[in-house]
Amino acid sequence: MKKEPLYQKIVSDIMAQIQSGELKPGDQVPTELEISKQYNVSRITSKRALTELENQQLIERIQGRGSFVSEQRQAHSNVILFLLPFPNNPGLGDYAQGISRFIENTSYTVQIQTNTYLTKLDAKKLSSMYAGLILYPEAGTSHLDILYTLYLEKFPVVVLDKKIESIPFPFITSDNMHGGYLAAQHLISQGHKKIIFYATQNLERSSTIRERYLGYLKAIHQENLEYHGSKVMNPDADNSGFIHQLKEDEITGIIVENDINAIHLMKEIKGCGYQIPEDFSIIGFDNIQAAGLVDPGLTTIAQRFEEIGYQSAKQLIQLIDKKQDIQSVVVPIEIMIRESTN
Repeated sequence: MKKEPLYQKIVSDIMAQIQSGELKPGDQVPTELEISKQYNVSRITSKRALTELENQQLIERIQGRGSFVSEQRQAHSNVILFLLPFPNNPGLGDYAQGISRFIENTSYTVQIQTNTYLTKLDAKKLSSMYAGLILYPEAGTSHLDILYTLYLEKFPVVVLDKKIESIPFPFITSDNMHGGYLAAQHLISQGHKKIIFYATQNLERSSTIRERYLGYLKAIHQENLEYHGSKVMNPDADNSGFIHQLKEDEITGIIVENDINAIHLMKEIKGCGYQIPEDFSIIGFDNIQAAGLVDPGLTTIAQRFEEIGYQSAKQLIQLIDKKQDIQSVVVPIEIMIRESTN
């Protein structure tokens, strides 16, 4: 995920000052020159930030006098908030590009923040500032208070990647269960009899990882294999003992919750003196760029991140404009076979 543009940080900071009351209606906001000095940016960047605030009807620019907080500023009727837990994590994929592709021909704009932004707001303030919310949850139980209040107030929210437990927001997600099924089926087709599902978080914590695991179980059951199992491991710990135990237990196939952890595990396996795929066949999820660059190349379940972003914007704007319920969307996946499986 690309880093937040500098002009957008300026916009976010000034919006926060208006929302908190630090800048009140009629107050003058910093000039282009003052913003340039404060943020160490060009005048072009500071001008773009002020133009964005003006487009959102937060400020009024008066010729010869400067820019002022709007006296009768409207709610952010054309601004969509997009929250991500880790915006620079390559494992999240380029959702933003898909969102931008849909909204570029609409009257809406998007503001990107991290999930910690929710700690600065309550439901009332958020609903007064934005037209709707696209949320990538950190976990299915994070920020339940504000999110459930938004649900009760029928504020438009669409969730990416995973479901939020007990709050029936519409969600846009990959077909994770089928992904887990395809991964296990691929290993089974290559003759593997003992296949393990490897995760770094409890399956109860994430509906996404849980559904991948259930897909794996479905394939194991369908083929009448006697062995199945999952291991929840700390990715920062020394897993050499775990890897040696896998070899002793004659486990030859490993399905990993995502590509980042799969690549890390591959490195540890090599460090223990084993070969991939001769000793262990590995499959990840996400098809991040690094999956095709490591040696051996990582077989993975590819998600269509841009399409998920596109569908999230489409469904949210339909929800905003039509004020009616929408359907959740499950986006198809595909398996990318590379050298990490034999």
